[in-house]
Amino acid sequence: MSVSNHPGCILCGHHCRVDRNSGHIGRCGAETKLGFSAALIHHGEEPPLSGYSPEGGSGTIFFTRCNLTCAFCQNWQISQSGGQGIDIDEGRLVELMFQLAENGAHNINLVSPTPYAVEIARALSSAKKAGLNIPVVYNTGGYDSMAALAMLDGLVEVYLPDAKIGLEAAMDPAEPDSRAMRLFGAGDYVRLNRAALLEMKRQVGHLLLDGQGLAARGLMVRHLVLPDDLARTSALLPWLAENIGPELHLSLMAQYHPANRIKVGDNPEFRDMLGLGRPLSIREYEQCVNLAWSLGLTNTYVQDLESATMMRPDFSKPGPKIFN
Repeated sequence: MSVSNHPGCILCGHHCRVDRNSGHIGRCGAETKLGFSAALIHHGEEPPLSGYSPEGGSGTIFFTRCNLTCAFCQNWQISQSGGQGIDIDEGRLVELMFQLAENGAHNINLVSPTPYAVEIARALSSAKKAGLNIPVVYNTGGYDSMAALAMLDGLVEVYLPDAKIGLEAAMDPAEPDSRAMRLFGAGDYVRLNRAALLEMKRQVGHLLLDGQGLAARGLMVRHLVLPDDLARTSALLPWLAENIGPELHLSLMAQYHPANRIKVGDNPEFRDMLGLGRPLSIREYEQCVNLAWSLGLTNTYVQDLESATMMRPDFSKPGPKIFN
């Protein structure tokens, strides 16, 4: 499958159908080459990805541009500000994968890959034929189309999608969600996200760990808890437990920090969501952790609230792009 085989790009839920092969640019800002920001051994991911010792780590490749426009995105410097970085071709991406593997990476972790699913699928096919033998992690915002996921079937060992927001029981997933639209730029996020999560689980199953406790294959879902339950975590977790299953490996993140368009008192667009102007409280996070456990989601990874400051990336600085 390639972009040229379709009337336009349908790699994410927007289905904007622009012909990128003819030089047109869609909502994400991506072109035909891969927007690249950084490749490094990352020690700040979940333990099954980064490992449990200073050796190794997750071989992380950061792509620029994004199909979502999250109002508080911590990676906004590369995702929404014109995509700071350089453009590379599929051959260079393959080289980067092997360089990371040779430097001891436990896996190849592709961050914000959705706009480049076609090129990534071709690069992964080439890399695996050339002998790449560590798991590939598809680290996505969770707004992926069925067409994109079909291309990746058999090429990705570990899916690491976000589930950014839930829906209250009385809400219809087929109806646009104004909160999801304002926060993430996708009013149908939940409907598309649910379908994507189920398809990812169908492809790879629940997360399996090797003898070192490292992710070998399967699904792990990330959810960033927002202040004042603005991500409707209280509704999302029951859906995950019921539909993905209590065996789900869930990363319940506490690292929310006002960033990007969310600045305390700066943006009138979000004055009715005052919680976005402050970090998450210990009480709010503990309530979510307790809910996960009460639902039987015992494979839940938790964070210290200090993560809100320790895990903040700055892509404008020279040298390593992520630090913890």
